[in-house]
Amino acid sequence: MTLVDMVNGTTNVYGLIGSPVVHTLSPLIHNSLNKILNNNNVYVAFDVNARELEDALKGAYALNIQGINVTYPYKEAVMPYLVAIDDYGKQIGAVNTLKKTNEGYIGYNTDAWGLLMSLKEEKIEIENKSILIIGAGGAAKAAAMAIASLSAKKLYISNRTIKRARDLADAVSHYYNLPIELLPLEDINKIDNVDICLQTTSLGMHPQEGQSPINDDDFFHKITSAVDIIYNPWESLFLKKAKKAGCKTVNGFGMLFYQAVKAYEIWTQKEISKENLTALYKSLKNKLML
Repeated sequence: MTLVDMVNGTTNVYGLIGSPVVHTLSPLIHNSLNKILNNNNVYVAFDVNARELEDALKGAYALNIQGINVTYPYKEAVMPYLVAIDDYGKQIGAVNTLKKTNEGYIGYNTDAWGLLMSLKEEKIEIENKSILIIGAGGAAKAAAMAIASLSAKKLYISNRTIKRARDLADAVSHYYNLPIELLPLEDINKIDNVDICLQTTSLGMHPQEGQSPINDDDFFHKITSAVDIIYNPWESLFLKKAKKAGCKTVNGFGMLFYQAVKAYEIWTQKEISKENLTALYKSLKNKLML
């Protein structure tokens, strides 16, 4: 039975809001989960104009849309319209998952959890490790909070604009106590040894595959593991350089997949079995790598 055959008068509707959303993989992940678990749900993407964000949320609530994922550029902008926000959402200052309640939508941030799960699956440990984050935007903030919560030894933040890096460091220090060092991107080679480097910028994402925030190949000999939040292309130039230097490499698909899984569990209040997750992850990975 196809998804279309299943849609009827009792189907629960979930969706994604953002702009643009044409390239999102979220419907593929969520509707695959619906099929595997035989849930009468459907997940669709909505491209929402910034001027109509509040109206879109009110309309979604009135139409009984049970859950909404939020992507760029609305992860912060939706927060004033929510009745409550979870702890990670408060710390990061952004949410990516909304759940409908009788009082209104509650906001959650599952990005940090998705990153931690993807690193766990790849057997990359955070505790007592030195971590370098490249970038200081929303993804960097989720990564920094997640890393700090697992007792990293030291956090480096490298960004073109030091003020943004300092703002991120101040936000992390408000909740967690760990050494943080800031440095401009051009001085990144001054770091001697780093266990894990997390690339959180959009440099290298399709259609700009030929770009990387790091152009000095010697840098990659100073790190052990390289993680890029980009998954399109599957292997960014940053990861290609890291792999050539002998680093363990991880792209952003795991983070995307596991943040979606966490959102699905929040909405349905049911934990998805490890067997189902492993099978779906492998299936989607094989499709996307073709």
